[in-house]
Amino acid sequence: MIEVRMPKFGLSMEKGFITKWYKKEGDPVSEGEPLFEAESEKITNDVPSPASGFLKKIVVPEGEEQAVGEVVAYIAENEEELKKEIEQVSEKLAEEEKRVIPEKTEARSAETGQKGETPAGFIKASPIAKRLAREHGIDLSAIKGSGPNGRIIEKDILKAIASKAVPKGGRKEKISPLRKTIARHLSESYKNSVLVTNMTEVDMSSLFEFRNSLKEKVSVTAILVKLLAEVLKKLEKFNVNFNGEEVEYFDSVNVGVAVSTDKGLVVPVIKNVSSKSLSEVNAELKNLSTLAREGKLTEEQLTGSHFTLTNLGMMRTEMFTPVLNPGEVAILGVGRTVKKPVVLDEDKIAIRPMCWFSLSYDHKWIDGADAAEFLGEIASLIESKEIYDKI
Repeated sequence: MIEVRMPKFGLSMEKGFITKWYKKEGDPVSEGEPLFEAESEKITNDVPSPASGFLKKIVVPEGEEQAVGEVVAYIAENEEELKKEIEQVSEKLAEEEKRVIPEKTEARSAETGQKGETPAGFIKASPIAKRLAREHGIDLSAIKGSGPNGRIIEKDILKAIASKAVPKGGRKEKISPLRKTIARHLSESYKNSVLVTNMTEVDMSSLFEFRNSLKEKVSVTAILVKLLAEVLKKLEKFNVNFNGEEVEYFDSVNVGVAVSTDKGLVVPVIKNVSSKSLSEVNAELKNLSTLAREGKLTEEQLTGSHFTLTNLGMMRTEMFTPVLNPGEVAILGVGRTVKKPVVLDEDKIAIRPMCWFSLSYDHKWIDGADAAEFLGEIASLIESKEIYDKI
């Protein structure tokens, strides 16, 4: 029998959240084919089967976590082994549970009066199963357990919950590791930085004219990433990482771009932006966005950002206050572009595509005058015509 263990996707990964099993117990599996999908705090990966055979036992069902290196399933090498009693599995599971849930034999003995006996009416169920049953009003005595030796486990309670009418109060569900990470990062940002936001409205006419002149289809975000690199090279105070006590300056310009996915916001990083052409940045951004939405980004693609861009221009949001990524000193938010009447030179009025840019920054490192200069630089580049010949 072969053990399937939770792999480690990155240096910081401690637990994996199983989002999907591609096989059911008893199904044949081939070495190297995707066996299950696991999500860490940063990325989601398919985990291949370590051997060929039959999926004998799923230890960790969908929707539950397991520590890196711990068993999540067992594979039988042949049909004969598959048909054997799962005593070995039960013994191993019992040993693993003892490490997490100490046996309370003495306490039970006090109830029965005899050491080691199971008290009358005692129901074998995991702590998670008991908690879920209590929260949803499930009678454990009416549940048939599918765990080792008839133990009631989480999936048994989940099935019982699904068979009941949803209570009027709503429902509860576990949040994913990605959402936990987002929550932690936001909390760290508000706790460790003095967040201030400056805003300015920018005329997007020149940018759209340039974009329309290109033979290939290039996103507005890709153009903004290239223009940001120009500003960050000039205003190096923004191209840093800051921990409150020391600051690290960078020669290269790495721009993180916020991407919305079904599971939450992720920020893949385009590295060495200044050394890449607009076409290369556009292609890389498109690829990273696709990988983000498919949950296939690597840890390398999610780390190393010096400054972040978040563009909500495709949504009905004209201005907003973006939140810093931990370690960075500023983030630029881009709102929806709206045609408006504007007053030009000589008091002439024209209709122009206008867009609000919001720069949130850590006031512990960036002063208000620095932020105003930054917004002035990015606005000037966007509104000029000469810069587009250089990017």
